[in-house]
Amino acid sequence: MPVKPILIVDDEPIVRESLRDWLEDAGYKVETAETGEQALELIMTRDFSVIILDIRLPGRTGITVLREVKEKKPDIKAIIITAYPSSDLTAEAMKLGAIDYLVKPIAPDDLERLVREAVRKSASENQGGGKK
Repeated sequence: MPVKPILIVDDEPIVRESLRDWLEDAGYKVETAETGEQALELIMTRDFSVIILDIRLPGRTGITVLREVKEKKPDIKAIIITAYPSSDLTAEAMKLGAIDYLVKPIAPDDLERLVREAVRKSASENQGGGKK
């Protein structure tokens, strides 16, 4: 069963492109969005295994996007990224179902490890190991 693509949502082009390049080099199919609105449009029309979501976005915040994503497609695994960590945001993201939280600058190895774990969880749930 092919792995569903990964969606990267970050308003900083350099961050978005770096993350995309790292993950494509690791063998993943990757799509990107610059805003929460773009991300939600993509999520409604395509299936993603993992969404990598910046907290600070123009318009909707990453937390708002995560809340909406989880309401519509609860199986998507989310990894939160931010340059402005706070324990409140971490707690809220985890409560909303994020699987982890990375602080920028992100180490490619850390991101790739988290994505690999998230994709594995997503694939096992989709093969009947989890709830639909």
